[in-house]
Amino acid sequence: MKSIKLLFFLFFLAAAPFHIYAERIITLAPALTEMVFALGKGDSLVGNTKFCNYPEEAKKITRVGGLLDVNLEIIVGLKPDVIILYPESYERIKIMEKRAKLVVVKHTDLGDVFDGIAAVSKTLGLEEKGKELISGIRGQLESIRQKTVGEKKVKVLLIIGRNPDTLSNMYIIGAGDFLNELMEVAGGRNAYEGGISYPGISIESIVAMNPDVIIELSAFNEGIDDEKVMALWEKFSFIPAVKNRRITIIKDNLWLIPGPRVPRIAEKMHSLFFKARP
Repeated sequence: MKSIKLLFFLFFLAAAPFHIYAERIITLAPALTEMVFALGKGDSLVGNTKFCNYPEEAKKITRVGGLLDVNLEIIVGLKPDVIILYPESYERIKIMEKRAKLVVVKHTDLGDVFDGIAAVSKTLGLEEKGKELISGIRGQLESIRQKTVGEKKVKVLLIIGRNPDTLSNMYIIGAGDFLNELMEVAGGRNAYEGGISYPGISIESIVAMNPDVIIELSAFNEGIDDEKVMALWEKFSFIPAVKNRRITIIKDNLWLIPGPRVPRIAEKMHSLFFKARP
């Protein structure tokens, strides 16, 4: 009788869905942390990164490092059942495969956001909730898109990096990134028409692109007075975005997070594109 019970128990373990044991979760990027909270499993998070600051509860969770400098000793000590990570972290983390389930999530475009939510929700046994979350995000984005019907597309340049004191060594959002897709949802079109995802450009290229709106999203701007940034652009007043003072400096890290809050980014973009138009 005991052997029959043991066999039954072993069969149950083999057949049971993994989520029964997914009660200790580590996430290795802010968007992944937000996905877990949005799915209602924030209380199962035992570790995340030093960049995971939303929601507020995420700040109280044990830090295991950053995207590329994770601390394996801390991770092992937390005894996770599941580690959710980006491909960039895999080589460092793959040693944990015998100790935990690794869920690798891409993070380039909006499709990756939805696929990531689906993968995480499936792992946690919350597929229906995942579908609801995805549907809700799609619905919010479509509502924003509907606001732009009949509006002329706004030509937008989104700068993600440059030298802090000069308009040089600039990098922008190009094709394939989730911010480019959100730009289109919000009624914009990229002033850059090439096929490179994150091209480096010169001020001469920006002059040729002739953008209506310039958005600066750069860590270099943190702590730098906005007026100093604007002063760099003043000599290029023949660019419509400069002439009409439609340059915005974004210091909100939300714009770097391809997660459940992407509709907030699109809503902000829409506001920048269509409110206070000349």
